[in-house]
Amino acid sequence: MSYTSTTLADLQKEHEAAITAAQEEMLQNLNEAQASGDLHRIQEVSVSFQKTTTKLADDYTKRIEEINALNEKTTTEKVADIYTDKRAGINLNHLVYDGDRDYVIEFQNNELIQQTLQKVNETNGKFKSRKHLLKSSLRLTKTLAPMLHEIGEHCKEILRLKADIEFFVYQSDQFNASCYPPDDNRLYIILSSGMLERFSKEELTFVIGHEIGHVLFEHFDYPVRQILDIGQNDLAPIHAMKLYAWHRNAEISADRVGLLCCQDFETAGRTFFKLSSGVTTDSLDFQLNAYIEQFVDLEEALNDANHDPSDWYSSHPFSPLRIKALELFNKSETYASFNDSINGEISEEAMELEIKRIMSLMEPENLEENDEHSEKIQRFMFLGGYLISNADGVVDESEIQALSSIVLPNVFANCMMTIKGLTQDEMIQEVQQLSKDLDLVLSVMQKLNILRDLSIISYADGQIDDSEVNVLYNLARLLRINTDFIDRVISDAQGV
Repeated sequence: MSYTSTTLADLQKEHEAAITAAQEEMLQNLNEAQASGDLHRIQEVSVSFQKTTTKLADDYTKRIEEINALNEKTTTEKVADIYTDKRAGINLNHLVYDGDRDYVIEFQNNELIQQTLQKVNETNGKFKSRKHLLKSSLRLTKTLAPMLHEIGEHCKEILRLKADIEFFVYQSDQFNASCYPPDDNRLYIILSSGMLERFSKEELTFVIGHEIGHVLFEHFDYPVRQILDIGQNDLAPIHAMKLYAWHRNAEISADRVGLLCCQDFETAGRTFFKLSSGVTTDSLDFQLNAYIEQFVDLEEALNDANHDPSDWYSSHPFSPLRIKALELFNKSETYASFNDSINGEISEEAMELEIKRIMSLMEPENLEENDEHSEKIQRFMFLGGYLISNADGVVDESEIQALSSIVLPNVFANCMMTIKGLTQDEMIQEVQQLSKDLDLVLSVMQKLNILRDLSIISYADGQIDDSEVNVLYNLARLLRINTDFIDRVISDAQGV
């Protein structure tokens, strides 16, 4: 086929539809061949599918280049218009982290996610933020908390907010802050009593600015947990992975708003330090440069087989990544355009590219077809995913379709051709052998990515049972990763 779309968003939909159609045709032909025991036909189906998907990939790449060449200006203008001035007078399209924005554009053009989002809204109705807050926490009036209201007025002026801010506090020693879905004329910020008592005015300014950032960028539009719960029968694991990746990227955008409000990078760093260490007294001498240097050590630590990095690996970006991303923003021409006291040392393009590289530490590995270990990794993921799906004794068609979303088409075809000829014990034996081979060549971070993706896949239907967890534990042990990591990922997934 020849692709005809004139925008990248439409092209992606067209390409996904073509791949899906090819997979459905392949599955039908493969089932017929397997039923008849025609081994020659099975091989023909696999070869034909590989040729089809290779051509689709080539045509897809070629069309991307054509669209970029012919419509670069149009595409840029479209990107610049996805955020409005509904809530604030600043240029949000200029401020947003590209990784956040790009996922939002993809979600806006993904029919399945939009249909699921509509079901979420119909099922849950409009959340009454203020009513819930008045019942569950204490509203902090200007008389009760004059400092908070000073911070609120400062943020409102800096961001040119078009709504007032109401503050609430609840009893907890944990350091936590959140924002609730806003009304047209009010934003709601809720703080734990522990944070309110132990953070300075400047640090609270960063925290409150960060929470306002979530509101300005309409991050409420994609409630990850509810989308996965409602869409459990429709969405594929790839949707779950993308939603979690967007959730992490959204934090980078919100951090930028926090810095705009507090206007001091060292304050932002000290805030991260308190949140990550729990230490708020003078017992530790905080040094910003030393804290930033932790990012330099992070990759080496993650690749140390004797070190368990699971505490840093969650649905939120871990602190060293966030502070490094914010440091880049603090030195950028982008930030200088919002703050006259800043001399931008880094271009917007260079900043965004480096932050993308940093955030890729928490993304699945980019497995190219010509990577010498790629096929083994994907075979391991396919068989691991199959064993997870079969933990309850039944693997249905939707789960087979889900597995097709995590491996390259030719690997999926080969796996489908051989899977029905294997017993459960034979699959386990192959996974054990693959894990031995991969253990010698994969970094700890690569192993964590594999297990994280398999964990998310197991939760993509909105629930996870003990039998699935046991399979995940066994896969982690085979890769010599602490099983606590599985608990952490599942806990993060359920808490988003």
